[in-house]
Amino acid sequence: MANSAAVADSAEGAAFGDGFALAAAQARILVVEDDRDVAGLVGRELRALGLTVDVIGFAEDALLAARDTDYALMVVDLGLPDRDGLDLVREMRKRAIATPILMMTARSKVEDKVSGLASGADDYLVKPFAVPELRARVTALLRRPSPLKDSRLTVANIVVDRDALEAVVDGASVPLTRKQFQLLELLARRKNHMTPKRMIEEALYGYNDEVSGNAIEAHVYKLRQTLRAAGAEAEVETRRGIGYRLVERHRAVAHG
Repeated sequence: MANSAAVADSAEGAAFGDGFALAAAQARILVVEDDRDVAGLVGRELRALGLTVDVIGFAEDALLAARDTDYALMVVDLGLPDRDGLDLVREMRKRAIATPILMMTARSKVEDKVSGLASGADDYLVKPFAVPELRARVTALLRRPSPLKDSRLTVANIVVDRDALEAVVDGASVPLTRKQFQLLELLARRKNHMTPKRMIEEALYGYNDEVSGNAIEAHVYKLRQTLRAAGAEAEVETRRGIGYRLVERHRAVAHG
């Protein structure tokens, strides 16, 4: 069930304002929780806000996912079966994973909250929690600007504005679908570096989404055509069996 390119604003998302609804269209969340009931509840509520949600039950799997995927937010339970959530958060921060983290736990003592925040978490949610509080804390963290991420990426005459969710070529906005924008942003962040197809699939789709065999090729083809039509001085290069990269095109030099 591949995601649709067009994003419909949910009533819940609209309740937080158009700015959040727009940001939610690009936001991917990692929920690290081994309790199926709790994970299911959190996943449903976040998806209702228009967010893409991945659910993982083990700390080590979450660490790998956080390393390979550009998450907008992580919701981490402290009581994980293979490792304490505090250790997981500390390890992420040691590895320079700067994604905002909302800790979720039944430990409600002040010292527990202090330990969680000191380990590198950005906020703390105590179980049992009210759904409106979960939504409020998630939206607050998603609205918070990250000092470690540039809001604008530039490749040749292409500007990818992460805040406005817009691509501009020579001052003119380029019409892109949600997937095309996500693809362009990923390639712009990794400009001149090959991005494997698997990494693109993980960036554009959730872990539980079914992706057709040629879905990425189709997105690349459409993005390439749109950039050419807009007069972009960079193009998506394909290396069969390796991946894709965004490279600047060399202008022809006229000799007088």
